[in-house]
Amino acid sequence: MFKYFETTADMGVIAKGKTLEEAFKEAAKGLYNIMVDIDKIDKKEVVEIEVEGEDLEELLYNFLNELLFYTDVYNLVFSDFDITIEDKYKLKCKAYGEKINKEKHEIKEEVKAVTYHMMEIKKDNDEYIIKYVVDL
Repeated sequence: MFKYFETTADMGVIAKGKTLEEAFKEAAKGLYNIMVDIDKIDKKEVVEIEVEGEDLEELLYNFLNELLFYTDVYNLVFSDFDITIEDKYKLKCKAYGEKINKEKHEIKEEVKAVTYHMMEIKKDNDEYIIKYVVDL
């Protein structure tokens, strides 16, 4: 599950999951749903991504910005993600999606970057909660 919160010039995302991997998956879905209607993205292409970080926040930052790299350079959008997090701060992901089609995907916003502003990853009872802000 993911939802949004208001900031002055950017967009905030709150993602939740029962596992850390599920929360990262929802964070990625939240990122792409800002840009397009993710329900209209078909799983035609698979991209394998590996990123590392010094902590969970840097891991999230590197992961989401790596996804944006594939959007900016290869014109791809993603709707589903198989994620494993190893050794605490190493993430492997298979991202499923397709090339952007302006008529099909209903372009909403352009996300320039993920920021560290207000970024937070915490465990609350049996749930991981991720909060981050993107620059539009």
